[in-house]
Amino acid sequence: MASNVIVKEIMTKDVHVARNDTSMQEVIATMAKYDLSYMMVEQSGKPTGIITEHDILVRLVTQGLAPSAVIARMVYTNPIFTIDEDASVEEAVKLMKHWGVKHLPVTDKKGALVGVLTSDEVMFAVPSMMKIMEEFCRPGYKRVR
Repeated sequence: MASNVIVKEIMTKDVHVARNDTSMQEVIATMAKYDLSYMMVEQSGKPTGIITEHDILVRLVTQGLAPSAVIARMVYTNPIFTIDEDASVEEAVKLMKHWGVKHLPVTDKKGALVGVLTSDEVMFAVPSMMKIMEEFCRPGYKRVR
């Protein structure tokens, strides 16, 4: 049952991060090197945004901007929605569905980034949540924001 599974049990703990002022050229190079679909952005240990492949396409490529001339803060999605590491996966899925996000940054009690929970992790670890996840992981799902 999903309500018995805690976010920190299935989240990705080894998260690649960039600073707000990191060049997008460096962000893209890191994403390519480690085959990442997203990268967290933080400042002073607190998450400030997330950059996804979609963000790069919409806010960088389609605008014809040079990655070397743009910094992470100009491309990332913000505000971000976080969840506490001790929350249930069921709570996390409700948040993900409401906001239409596939990556949910996970924080500790002090607000520091400790991981990321992805829709893929939820579907593999808690198959009973797959039906709910399927709905908002489809292309064209209308986000609240």
